[in-house]
Amino acid sequence: MPTTMTEESTRTAEPRSGPAPIPHSKIVATIGPGSEDRVGELIDAGMSVARINFSHGTEEDFLRRVQKIRAAADERMRAIGILADIQGPKMRMGRFPGGILALAEDLRVRLRQGSGVAPSGEVWLDFGGFLEAVRPGHRVLLADGKVELVAERVESDSILARVTRDGELKDRQGVHFPDSRIAYDLPTAADRTNLELARKAGIDMIGISFVSRPEEVATVRALIPGALMISKIERLAALENIDALLEESDGIMVARGDLGVEAELEQLPLIQKSLIQSALRAGKFTITATEMLESMIESSRPTRAEVTDVANAVLDGSDALMLSAETAVGAHPVESVETMARIARAVEHSQRYLSMPLPSFRQAETNFPNAVALAAVQAAQALGISRIVAFTETGNSVRLISRYRPAADVYALSPNPQTVNHMTVLAHVRPMLFRRERSLEDMLYMASEMLVVRGFAQYGDALVFVAGVPAGQKSSTNVMKIHRIGEEVKMH
Repeated sequence: MPTTMTEESTRTAEPRSGPAPIPHSKIVATIGPGSEDRVGELIDAGMSVARINFSHGTEEDFLRRVQKIRAAADERMRAIGILADIQGPKMRMGRFPGGILALAEDLRVRLRQGSGVAPSGEVWLDFGGFLEAVRPGHRVLLADGKVELVAERVESDSILARVTRDGELKDRQGVHFPDSRIAYDLPTAADRTNLELARKAGIDMIGISFVSRPEEVATVRALIPGALMISKIERLAALENIDALLEESDGIMVARGDLGVEAELEQLPLIQKSLIQSALRAGKFTITATEMLESMIESSRPTRAEVTDVANAVLDGSDALMLSAETAVGAHPVESVETMARIARAVEHSQRYLSMPLPSFRQAETNFPNAVALAAVQAAQALGISRIVAFTETGNSVRLISRYRPAADVYALSPNPQTVNHMTVLAHVRPMLFRRERSLEDMLYMASEMLVVRGFAQYGDALVFVAGVPAGQKSSTNVMKIHRIGEEVKMH
C-alpha cells in the first residue's frame, strides 16, 4: 500500500470530533519559545507550514525545533513543510545613553557609522554605504518608520538631517532609506552560515529577507539546492524588480512590516493585491504576512479589523497566510491558528469566493502539463467532481493545478518526500507520499483505494486523475482521466 504523510481533506469525510479540517488557504505558523512544545497542537489546529526565523535563537534552538516539527508531523502522518527565514542585511541603529533618545520635530541630528553608544545629538548606524547613497532631500526612517528625518547636508563622515516626524528611538531598532539605494551583500556572511545549517537539516523552503535583485535569489539557491526560494518583498527596490524576482523565485512573501515602512501606508493594500495578482500571472505562489492577528499575541480574540484583513488576503488570492509573533512568542499560539483557519474556511465556502473568476491560461507555459492542469480543473467544475488526484515527481503539475484555484480538493501524490513537503504551501493542495507503481493502471487503482481507506472518498465517487505516460518520469504530465472508484481501471 502507499505510504503515509497526508493532509486532511476539507470537504470529504469530515470527522465529528478531533482536529478541524484545514482550509484551502495554507497557514504558515512561526515556531518559537511560545510554541515549540505545542507543534502537534498547531498541526491539529490547521498549520501546514512551520516557519523558523534565523533572526532569533541559536543553532541549537533551530535544530531542536526542526526535530520537533518533523516528529509531530510523522506522528500525525501529515506533510508539514519547514520554511526558514534568513536575516539578510537588516540595517539597525546603534545605542543611546540610557537606551532611549527622544527626537523633537525640526531638531537637527547627525548620522554617523558606528555600533556603540552615540554621543548627544548623533545617531549611529551599524552599517556602511549610506554616505555614498544618500542625497540632500532623501528620507531616513528610524525605529522602523516611527521617526522620519530628511537629509540636509552630506559630509565626508556624516549626514546632517532634520527631524520631520518626531518620536522616540530605542537601541538597535531598524533603519530604512526609501529614497536611496544602499549597496550591501546578500546573502550576508551570517546568512551563508545559516543556509549551510538549513541545508544539512533538510529545510524545504528559504525566505530571503530584504532581497532586491534576482541575482541574489540565484546565489541563495546555489547554496541550498533543492529548497524552494521565497523572495520576501520588503523594499521599494524589490517592487521595482518584481517581474525579474518572480522569474527567479518559486514564490513571494508579501512582507507588509518593512514594506509598509518604505512605501506609503495608504498604498500598502493596493501593493498587496498587485503583488498577489502578479504572482498568479507568473504561476508562482504567495504568502501574505505580518500583523495578521497581531492582537492575539496577548488577547485570546482578534480585532474585527484583523478578521477582515485575513479574509481579504484570502479573497486577494493568497496561497498562504502567515503568523509571526502570534505563534512564536504569543500567549495563544494554538488559538491563533484555529482562528485564522476558521476565517479562511468561512471565506472559502462563501459564494463570493466560489464565484471569483479563475485565472486565465498562462501563455508563457504553453505545454502539455499546463493544458492538462486547466482541463482537469474545468472538468471537475463542469461535472461537480470534488476530488482531483494528481501524480507528480517534481510538483510542477500540481503547482499549475493550484494556480487555477479549483473548487475540488487536489490530492497530490508523489514518491519524493521533498516534493511532498514543497507542495504544503500551495492553496487547495493536500500532499501525500505515494510509492511508485509499475503502471498507470496500478497507480489509479491504488490511489482510489487509499482515498477510500483514509476516509477521503467512497466507492462510487467520481475522481479526475492527472498523470504522465510513461509513469515515473519528470515533466511528462499528459493524461487526464475521469474515473469512478470501484470500476475497472482501463487505459486502452
